[in-house]
Amino acid sequence: MSRRARGLEAILVAALASAALGAVGSGCLWEPEDHTFGSFCAASVGGEEHCVGENLGPGIAWSKAEKDGALPIEMWATWPNNKTLDDIVASGYSLDVWFRHVDEAIDYVRDDARNAESLRATLAGKLASLLDEATDRQRALLAQAPVDVAGNFKEAMLDKASSEKEPLVAALAADKQAMAVVQAIFDQARTDAATLQARYAGAAARFAAYHANEAAETATYASLSAEASRSDIEGLDGVEQAVLAAARGASRAPNELAAEVMALAAELQVFAASFDEAMTPHRELFATHGAVLPDMTSGALRSLSAMLGYAQRRVARSDATATALLGGIALRRQALRVLQMDEGARDAIARSRLRKASEAFGERARAQVAALSAAPPVSERLGLPLLAERCGELSALVQMRPLCEAAGSSWREAGCAALRGTFDAAEAELRTGLPRKIAAGLAALRAKGMDAAALDAAQARLDAGDVKGAAVAYDAAVRGAEET
Repeated sequence: MSRRARGLEAILVAALASAALGAVGSGCLWEPEDHTFGSFCAASVGGEEHCVGENLGPGIAWSKAEKDGALPIEMWATWPNNKTLDDIVASGYSLDVWFRHVDEAIDYVRDDARNAESLRATLAGKLASLLDEATDRQRALLAQAPVDVAGNFKEAMLDKASSEKEPLVAALAADKQAMAVVQAIFDQARTDAATLQARYAGAAARFAAYHANEAAETATYASLSAEASRSDIEGLDGVEQAVLAAARGASRAPNELAAEVMALAAELQVFAASFDEAMTPHRELFATHGAVLPDMTSGALRSLSAMLGYAQRRVARSDATATALLGGIALRRQALRVLQMDEGARDAIARSRLRKASEAFGERARAQVAALSAAPPVSERLGLPLLAERCGELSALVQMRPLCEAAGSSWREAGCAALRGTFDAAEAELRTGLPRKIAAGLAALRAKGMDAAALDAAQARLDAGDVKGAAVAYDAAVRGAEET
């Protein structure tokens, strides 16, 4: 495919800023490594790189790098190894897979390893370089000319005729009737493709204009946010209407573009199917003489898909921004109305809100106490306890102790009264109870012949005093054992 044919395949620059990503499950921890959809890699200061298949999860790569003995440890996620960089940046699905792995690597360093220096090294290291490389490639492809459907067809035929001039002349002489039919099909295809190419060029131009005004759209929302923060109650009504108008305007152009793109994509698919059907009886003739049918639509279809994906993501961001602004305006209006009330009314509102906050805090506190008294869940087949969630509940409970032991009463008092009797027990379970349960569970898994590397990684965290990390690794080992 020519460079021009790849012109708009990768219009997904904004997709690199999208964060709505959940982590991909790592699967059975003792399955063979699978690098098909990418790898998790880690390297300590001065240490070698350790990469494992994405199905093993980032924890395994971290544990291998951790054995080198030097912090910080930098982590990153590679893109699928069966894809080129152009394939990655042109595919919404491949980008989503890679972004989920990127988020999973960052989440592991931040939430499980909990090492600030490693998080800094991760965000500024090879992971940032890979993201920059993908961004630069997308921008370079975006700057290229749109796919020229009719031009591609013409180039393919002329190139073929130039390289095999004599054989094709001989073929024409030998089978004039068959080639006349083929030529008629080509002529009709050229006519149909010319019409579609003109419409595609128009859609590409409209998309380019839409893409170019993204910064202006963002600036409009920023300006409205600043104006709302300065406005009085009367002025907020106008700002609110301006936000609604901006949101409608931000949706109108992409909605019209999306309708046009989907209709054109459908017609291109019909065109391709009709051309393929018409040429089916003549494929043997082409094969006999080594001729190859030109691909006139796949590049344009990939470009249209990229346009549609970008427009959908941008509209979603615009809607979320407008919703947040409207919510902020509502809160400011409410606050300004309270300020206009007399002191007695303001005091009554403050008391009411404190009472509601106290009730909500008390409900959460009672739920925490109830969760502490309940036994942790167990795996279905092996009957081993799952402890990561329990560890999180206990940690959250212990973190409340300084708030509840502060001098003087507060709106938290009702909830703190229920919590005070549980702090010592929660700390004791975090300190000794959970580590004993994790150690016992690891011993049970070893006795069943489970993968030693995964169990050793969990044990290493336990020995280092990282109870949360050990609980997460242990739960993963239990779930992996359930699946094997």
